[in-house]
Amino acid sequence: MPSTTSWRALAGLAAALSLAPTAAVACSVCGCGDPLLISSDPAAIIGTLRLQLDAEFLGMTAGSEGMPGMTDELRQRSVRLNAVYRPLDTLSFSATLPWTSKTMRMLGGSAPVTTSDLSGLGDVEVGARWAVWRRVNLGTGVVHELALSGGSSLPTGSNGTLDPAGVRVDEHGQLGSGSWGPFLGASYRFEAGRWVAAASLSGRTHTANDAGYTYGAALLWSAHGQYQPARWIALDLGVDGRVARADKDDGATVDNTGGTVVSAAPGVYVNPTGGLWVFARGQVPFYQALLGEQQVRPSVVIGLQYSLL
Repeated sequence: MPSTTSWRALAGLAAALSLAPTAAVACSVCGCGDPLLISSDPAAIIGTLRLQLDAEFLGMTAGSEGMPGMTDELRQRSVRLNAVYRPLDTLSFSATLPWTSKTMRMLGGSAPVTTSDLSGLGDVEVGARWAVWRRVNLGTGVVHELALSGGSSLPTGSNGTLDPAGVRVDEHGQLGSGSWGPFLGASYRFEAGRWVAAASLSGRTHTANDAGYTYGAALLWSAHGQYQPARWIALDLGVDGRVARADKDDGATVDNTGGTVVSAAPGVYVNPTGGLWVFARGQVPFYQALLGEQQVRPSVVIGLQYSLL
């Protein structure tokens, strides 16, 4: 039977990683899930500082605004460095630094045409989490916890890139949103032996950027269950959802933006040695009620994290 300490570390890791956000995504419906638990307690349940490095791959298509009958395709690859600092048992802070590559192609002609291909710093995200209530039964090992979280993405990614012809690259092809993206929410975690369950609900909004573009406000939710068959491995399965309003461009509604995506979100987490964890998780949309012509494709995240203190 694994120790309580190792199980709590694993439970925190699985809960946080399986519900982690796609901070660099400048898209109102990409990356369903919850921005809350990135500032939660992955391995910070027993440590003061941990680092995580992951790589994410996702894509979506939408009807082209400028070329009716054509389809814009976005392919995004991100490498993210995340740090979580936990000065108190009930309080943690996080920061995520993303390096993002985005390729936009136009489909529908005789051959796909690449309209932009950019790489660079995306939107940095910072957050904090406070466990406002915790109940621990030492006899049974059952833990209940309710936490509040908040934070924001920062306008650090480039948002004014022009193509070789001097035309501004499509908003969703820009490396950053060019705006602030604050979020607030709440999460609940339940632990019992080899099992842990986590649920969260949050809302995110965006300010307008310098081009007058505003990404649609979104409501995000997640419900996950994790099981630890052995001390060194955990299996996760959950559902992540996101409903977003349409984007606005100088106050006018942007076609083919916003809507609802619900995804199955499996994951596996392995502890090969000491404070090192290796993980892989995905999101597979099974329900999409998007506005206009859109389709969100499955995404995958792979990475590792290490608890330093």
